[in-house]
Amino acid sequence: MIRCHAHRWLAPALALALVAVMAPARAQSRRLPPPSPALLRSLQGFQQDLERLDRSLLPAAPEADRLDAAEAPDLPAPAATALPEAPEAVRIERRQRLSLAEALAVAVRNDPDLAAAVLGVREQQDLAGSARGRWWPELGLNLAGGFRQQRSYSQVWTDNAGLYPADSPFLVRSQGWNVVQSNVGAAAARMELGWELISPYRSASIAEADESLRASRQRYADRLRQLQLDVSVAYYGLQLADQLQRIRRAVAESDTVVRDQVAALQQAGLVPRLDRLRAEAALQQSLYRLEQAEALQQSRQRQLSNLINVPFDVSLRASETVRLQPPWPLDLEQTIVRGWRDNPQLRVLQAARDALLRQADRRAAELLPSLRLVATGGYGQGLITQPVIELEGCCSSALIPQLLNQRSDWAAGLQLHWRFFDGGVTAGAVAASRSAAARTDQSLARERNAIRQRLEAAFHDHRAALRQIVAARASYSASREAFRDVRARYQLGLADYSDVATTVATLTGAMEGVAESTTLANVSYAQLLRELLPVPDRPDQPVALPLVLGGS
Repeated sequence: MIRCHAHRWLAPALALALVAVMAPARAQSRRLPPPSPALLRSLQGFQQDLERLDRSLLPAAPEADRLDAAEAPDLPAPAATALPEAPEAVRIERRQRLSLAEALAVAVRNDPDLAAAVLGVREQQDLAGSARGRWWPELGLNLAGGFRQQRSYSQVWTDNAGLYPADSPFLVRSQGWNVVQSNVGAAAARMELGWELISPYRSASIAEADESLRASRQRYADRLRQLQLDVSVAYYGLQLADQLQRIRRAVAESDTVVRDQVAALQQAGLVPRLDRLRAEAALQQSLYRLEQAEALQQSRQRQLSNLINVPFDVSLRASETVRLQPPWPLDLEQTIVRGWRDNPQLRVLQAARDALLRQADRRAAELLPSLRLVATGGYGQGLITQPVIELEGCCSSALIPQLLNQRSDWAAGLQLHWRFFDGGVTAGAVAASRSAAARTDQSLARERNAIRQRLEAAFHDHRAALRQIVAARASYSASREAFRDVRARYQLGLADYSDVATTVATLTGAMEGVAESTTLANVSYAQLLRELLPVPDRPDQPVALPLVLGGS
């Protein structure tokens, strides 16, 4: 780790570097001044800090993956519908440091896209359960009740004399009439049973729902892979931004010291005005680069915070320094083959294609015969009251003042449904589903090639980054040895401060090179891992996102 106390040796050392560059070449021919005690003390501190730098920039061995032991800190996600209106609600009040393993654990718990994928799986599970419910019979209950009132008036236009004996109760007189009011109250209950005994449509519907469920599970698994890549890239970028900010702040502070020293020398007449202007220009360039580094650091902090979806008033920092992941364990051909194997991106398209084929089967099944068992049974009761009965020579024999009626019935049978012709409606729908499935095959081919391209690009980037690390570490090691040599020569009076400063400046550049090349290697490793990472495809299974590929 490049710690803050590194400023104490970077500031004077880099200040001397700039003075050395501006000094006339003829200074080498003059007698060397005696070693400065202050500079010697600074070099001693530098030597001690180099041992810490070795552990951060040049680890002896990759650290073990500690993700299994990582627990998600208490950083609950804001409510999905929360839209704060007060500025105080989004003001950063707390800055928390997280390791990459902790950041991944929080992301798995808080990521909105992953939560949406989980809900998508649950939705398809419910739809699949709904489709399977058609294996069971349907049972229903119908209840009915009501009241009805009717008033009727009848008049005899032609009597029926001669049709019945003279004393018959059915005789009516000419111009006879009657008035009858009837009140009817009724209630009924009926049970209905329906059961599909043979139904090709049902089987195809269940198969289609199962394929849709499989696709939703693969989308969940793919989101886990993508989340691991997004968080890793954001975290590695934040680590690099922190490293660059520390180094560039030290450079800016050293350039400030140089500018002040050169200004004092100019006032004493020891250096020309040109040297002061160069020192001022160098300082402004350092401040410009420092502002860039600080802006990048803040941007990367917020990028990680928003990606992980932490509370509005929390900003995340990296608790780990840049460390190199182990080299990618597979060759290119093995990487490509394993990248295609069990890849959720490909499985999503395969499941979508199969769902479209099952959809075609379901639509075709609409023209196939289906056999259904139906049964009904019910009971009803009614009360008929005739409170108004007025007779005048007509219709007296069939009138009852009050009548209670009860009835029950049942029926059972088989229903055969066969729609053998619909003018091509079903055939067109089936052909459309099969065409959509064929289109999905082409999407599958495109995604297969895209996966290979991403793997090949990341593989070559990773190999190049590893070679860059070798060169950067060689530069760092050589610069360290040069520093030890020039420090000893300076103590013996065989070198001046310009030699020391030049060596320190070279060593500082090597530090940035090691950090940047290590970050590039880690990012390309994460891109390779994204296509091969083993992940669960069910939300109820435990999630562990390793940082390295396990087992070749």
